Amino acid sequence: MKMLNRIEASKTPRWDMMMVVKKTQVELDQLYTDLQKIGHADELAALISSISSLNHLMLKLDTRRVGEIENA
Repeated sequence: MKMLNRIEASKTPRWDMMMVVKKTQVELDQLYTDLQKIGHADELAALISSISSLNHLMLKLDTRRVGEIENA
């Protein structure tokens, strides 16, 4: 009975992370669009930096997925 509630570990953890990052990127893009109307340059620059960092993370995660694809 103890094993009924156990969740199986993901075989593609990087892919799962990429999907969460993608959702965050969509939200930040929407925030940027909304902030363009009323925001200051430094606020917009901070959001651009965040979006850029997430893009970099997506590239790094995708690059390391080769092993996941072969093992899945």
